[in-house]
Amino acid sequence: MKIVSVQPILCDGGFRPWTFVKILTDEGLVGYGDCTDWGSAVTVAACIRDLEPLLVGEDPANIEAIWWKLYSKTIRAIGGITHKAISGIDSALWDIKGKRLGAPVYDLLGGRMRDSLRLYWTHCGWGRAYYSELLQKPQVRSLEDLARLAEEVREQGFTAIKTNILEFGSRRTLQWRDGNIDPQTLRTAVQVVGTFRRYGGEDLGIALDVAFSFNMGSAIRLARALEPYNMMWLETETLDPAALKTIKDSTRTPICTGESLYMTHGYKPFLESHAVDVIMPDIAWNGISMGKKIADYAQTYDVPVAPHNCHSPLTTLITAHLCMAVRNFMILELDNDDVPWRDDVLTYPLDIRNGHLYLSDRPGWGADLNEEEIAKHPYRAVPEAS
Repeated sequence: MKIVSVQPILCDGGFRPWTFVKILTDEGLVGYGDCTDWGSAVTVAACIRDLEPLLVGEDPANIEAIWWKLYSKTIRAIGGITHKAISGIDSALWDIKGKRLGAPVYDLLGGRMRDSLRLYWTHCGWGRAYYSELLQKPQVRSLEDLARLAEEVREQGFTAIKTNILEFGSRRTLQWRDGNIDPQTLRTAVQVVGTFRRYGGEDLGIALDVAFSFNMGSAIRLARALEPYNMMWLETETLDPAALKTIKDSTRTPICTGESLYMTHGYKPFLESHAVDVIMPDIAWNGISMGKKIADYAQTYDVPVAPHNCHSPLTTLITAHLCMAVRNFMILELDNDDVPWRDDVLTYPLDIRNGHLYLSDRPGWGADLNEEEIAKHPYRAVPEAS
């Protein structure tokens, strides 16, 4: 079997575009991958086209060899656009291998370690605060609205959520900060988390994502302020493992990071210095091959894995196959509030029941992209938040 073409496919995913990879073989097997980058969809797609000549004629079964060939030929790209394109290609190759062997990808990774995957509702409140019309959901304008959403979380069977600092009536959460946390922002963070704790119940897992918004001192202040709420984690990012270690050692609030790291090399200093309680690799940006290595590497440091997963439903499937086969899986992210056509772009919709994701035993990912439906939602730039 040989690869005959490699094509990018773009789709409107609402508050982010979706970037897919389609690999065709001379025996008619087709594999799909995902390498969604929220702000650079067209650039990632162009990179996939640039990589196609390096792939045509290759045996798609040689996934590891192809990974390192692309890595070498692109001058050892670590992170960024090229690395994401390679990762989407890698995932599409695993889809082909599963279909070729008549097995789900999780079987190829070692088999099931669990029957289902616990999910958390990510961007909980954020999507409805800034993209309610697009998502066709009631807008969240106040803490009272957030309280009603917390009750909805429980009604739908979710046992955990991740939210953001929702400054109602302001777009500041979507803009760069100077790294410092002011008193009002700190109070808002506590109010948002406190509302979810009060109305979601004492057993609800609550995570707060602040990404790269705050410097070390501000992140410590925030983490300490959240200690009374028994957080699942505070998700804060830095490229300095010593700074993150200082944050972790300064609070009882668990610290999560990792969505912006690449390959085992990127995680190495954070794991070796015990700077993190939970790691969050993005599989659309690292691929299945590297994602499995990262998860197993974290296991050697007793660190659980909760993959970053707020792209397309195909990314959810791909990531789920990895999670099904690793021992140190903790919980999987899901945008429960998503565009109305989310499940239409797959030939089989996501099987979500009572806050858990179930995978079939169909080969590959268990579903293909529905290209006819995707064509109904062509790529467009991300709309401005309301």
